[in-house]
Parts: sequence; structure tokens; C-alpha cells
Amino acid sequence: MDDDSRYEDALRRMAKLVNNLMSRGDCGPFREPVDWRDLGLWDYPKVIKKMMDLGTVKRKLERTKYTTAAECAEDIRLIWDNCKTYNADGSDFYLLADSFSRRFEDRYRKIQAEYDTGEDDVGSSGKGGSSATVGSPTTGSTVTTSKSGGAPSLESKTRFGANLFRLSGTELGHLMQVIDLKCPQALEQPGGGAVGDVEINVDLMDSRTFTELDRYVRDKVGAKQPSETDENDENQDSSASGDKKRKR
Repeated sequence: MDDDSRYEDALRRMAKLVNNLMSRGDCGPFREPVDWRDLGLWDYPKVIKKMMDLGTVKRKLERTKYTTAAECAEDIRLIWDNCKTYNADGSDFYLLADSFSRRFEDRYRKIQAEYDTGEDDVGSSGKGGSSATVGSPTTGSTVTTSKSGGAPSLESKTRFGANLFRLSGTELGHLMQVIDLKCPQALEQPGGGAVGDVEINVDLMDSRTFTELDRYVRDKVGAKQPSETDENDENQDSSASGDKKRKR
């Protein structure tokens, strides 16, 4: 059996899963591409480097654009991640994307248990070299830092990358905007954008920009006391409805 044949069953299940998600009444924000021009969201293409929606995923499945279910899953995850990156943590759109993400992952695990989804193939198709992925799946963009020598120091870059795990989607979106404005060459899309990750190459940042962003990240992380965060999670969620919300 060739590779394409062994992945067909999993891809058929993915098509059913996508149809099921699209049939939900609360799926409206994710069915078609974000019409950021009509909505006046002029910063959307700066924050979201690769747009994705369930309608596009469905069409790609119908046109056999995916080799494996894992490739399809990456695009679906990108939908939720984009929404959580652009919208404020705790907002209606953020919580809706988080709910869809959990629902998707629960059903995708069942497909993984029954079929060959090609996870190993996706994992081995990443870019080589000495980059280390430090992004969080809840932030939307996978962020990497290079381990090559030079300023800033490896210790600084490692700390910077580790702290990115603790940023909210809004904070990460702000960081990406600053990089895009001050040193866009540091933003890279690996593998021709096949997987949809956006990488930050720290070695391509000038020292001043890195220092500014490192200070921003440390300030944001330092303001989040673990015990305080744990105790106030529910209060933050319940009060989110009163905040100004941005459309997806």
C-alpha cells in the first residue's frame, strides 16, 4: 500500500469531522475567511500571518490538497489559534475558539487511535538547523529562536523564548506587530508556509529591538503572579463580558 492509500481513511474521517464542526450553530465566525476589510480590522493581516477557516479546509479536503490527516489538523488548529491570538484573552471570541479547540482535539484523538494520521511525516518535514520551537499552541503562532552565537546571548534568547509560553494571545499579537514594524526580516514562515507556523529569528533582530521586546515580555510575565492567577481565573472570565471586545 502506498502512502496516499494508507492515509485515505483518516482523511475521510477528517472530512466528516469538519462537516460536523461547520454544522454547529455557533460555528459562524469560523466557516469563512475573516472579512477584515469590511469589518475595519486593518491590523488583522499584520497580526495574523496565515489566515485559515473551516470552509477553506473543507475545500482543500475535497480537492485532495492534504496528504495526511495531520496536515489537515494543523490547518484546523490554526483557525482557533488565529482567533485566540487576535482577540483578547477571556473575550467571547477567544472563549468560543477555545471551546472549539477542545472539541476538535477530543475527536481528533479518536481518529489518531484508529487510523494512520501521518504525524511522523509532518514532524519530519520541519526546517532543519539549530532552531528550537518555543511557541505555545494556545498563542496562535509557533515562535522559534535560533541557537547560533552572537548578541544577544544564548541565555537571553532562551529566557525570552521560555517566557513566550506565558504571554496571552493579545500580548503575543502585540509583540508580533512590533517585530513586523521594526525588523520584519526576523519573521519567517518555514517550509513555504505549508504548516502555517511563524518563526521569530532572534539573530535577525537588532539589539535595540530585542532589548525592547525582552523587557516587554519580562514585564508582562512578571505581572502574572502564579498564585494570584490561579485564584482569580474565574473572576477574570466572569468579568470579561464587560470588556471591549474585538471581532475575530
